[in-house]
Amino acid sequence: MNPLLFQCPKTERHVKTGLEIDIATLRNVQPVVVRLHCPLCGNTHEWKLADGAIGEPRELTAPVLEAWSPCPR
Repeated sequence: MNPLLFQCPKTERHVKTGLEIDIATLRNVQPVVVRLHCPLCGNTHEWKLADGAIGEPRELTAPVLEAWSPCPR
């Protein structure tokens, strides 16, 4: 899943919505309007869900693993 982004009409910067979606779902979604408070300009905006942009997937942080062997050194 990737983060769903919208462009703030005032600052023209992308706003993270906290929603995650994949491209297939975004292409097939019914017409929905999303109304969110914009942290960039402080206003409330309405966007069509289909006008959203797909962001880069969140990086999954894996624990650092140490080398291990069943054979004693």
